[in-house]
Amino acid sequence: MGTRLGVVSLLLILLTSCATPNVVRLDTGTGSPLEYRPASTTSIRVSASAFEKALGHLVLEAPLTIRSPRQGWLMHASHTGDTADSRWQLLMRKSYGGFCAPGQNKGRCLSLLDDWMRLSESDRLGVALGLSLAPLKQSIARAVEETLAPQLFYTVIATGLVTWVVLAVNPEPLFTKAAAIISAVLLIYLGVETFLEVVDASRELKRATDQATTWVELEEAGQRFADRIGPEVARVFVLAVTVVVSQGMASGASWLASRLSMLPHITDATMVGASRVGIHLANAGQVHAVAVNGSIVTLSLPASAVAMAARQAGGEAATGGSSATFKSWGSFSGLKRALGKAGPGQQWHHVVEQTPGNVERFGPRSIHNTENVVRLEEGLHSRVSGFYSSIQQEITGSRTLTVRRWLSTQSFEAQRQFGLRAIEKLRQGTWGVQK
Repeated sequence: MGTRLGVVSLLLILLTSCATPNVVRLDTGTGSPLEYRPASTTSIRVSASAFEKALGHLVLEAPLTIRSPRQGWLMHASHTGDTADSRWQLLMRKSYGGFCAPGQNKGRCLSLLDDWMRLSESDRLGVALGLSLAPLKQSIARAVEETLAPQLFYTVIATGLVTWVVLAVNPEPLFTKAAAIISAVLLIYLGVETFLEVVDASRELKRATDQATTWVELEEAGQRFADRIGPEVARVFVLAVTVVVSQGMASGASWLASRLSMLPHITDATMVGASRVGIHLANAGQVHAVAVNGSIVTLSLPASAVAMAARQAGGEAATGGSSATFKSWGSFSGLKRALGKAGPGQQWHHVVEQTPGNVERFGPRSIHNTENVVRLEEGLHSRVSGFYSSIQQEITGSRTLTVRRWLSTQSFEAQRQFGLRAIEKLRQGTWGVQK
């Protein structure tokens, strides 16, 4: 018995030591990439109700467009015509009616013979992906039924999923543009381990649909994909695609950031993203490429999009090979007990202020953490505090509201972005306190 236990223990040690850890690298184009080994693998859970609420807001905010898998241009989801693409849309809409039973009207279901003969590899993949969304069908319908025909929305989402999956099946996937933003959102919400699982599941799905010779095989491929990723991952996938297939991509970074802020559990995503990926959810739109090489995921992005947890105290990017750690506390006193004094001539500063209103709205752990609390020189900290207590009409548009009062009603991410900007402007001397 002792020998068996010894052998088992040895095997466990060998397996553990040989396991390749998941790594996230941030490539800003200057110097060595920042490197993370995320400690947390827990996904942010998105419930059906949170999914429906967020999806409804996204659909109401801007008209949806779809990207044709065969062409490089955008068109409205309500587009009609007799083009190959519109026939593919019709096929996707019909796929949600299921497969035709004997005598059933073929306008509302997929024909086992006629439709199959016209399907390309991309069509088969799209139909399988569309069918894989079946567990979310009711939630999607409830979220969009007042603003958009659910069948059209299924087409929009399935088309976006096809584009992403086609990139994922490459031996060393490289996601760019819209696909890179989708990947960044998935990484923040799901974590690296689950993200890589989705990539692998996509490869399996593509192989299965390429080899499928019957409708049953196509349906089974979609079901296996749905079972493998699960409904919670699928919800995040659908929301991420919805963000980028809207006009957000064409309307600039600020508009895209506002769209991202509509995603569920924004505060949790903001905190987790800093430690898990090294970026905030609102900055996911600035990621212009995501590359996968084994267990290493590399994000290409501007240095300004790197989260503060990945920076040194002075604000410069950390050297390559550093490992970001994120910690939060239920109070400022707890943070100070854990981290100690800020250092000689320095003070701890909250980027999003620890006002009672902010603590109540966002929760204490969103305020007292290593991403939101930074070291500032005493003189700069004093200037920042004085600036927030002053009236700055050219910034707030008000002759009576202080900067602090004006900022207090804004979102967490808006306050954070303003706080970072204020630190930099006051450090440079381009902003000042009015007498």
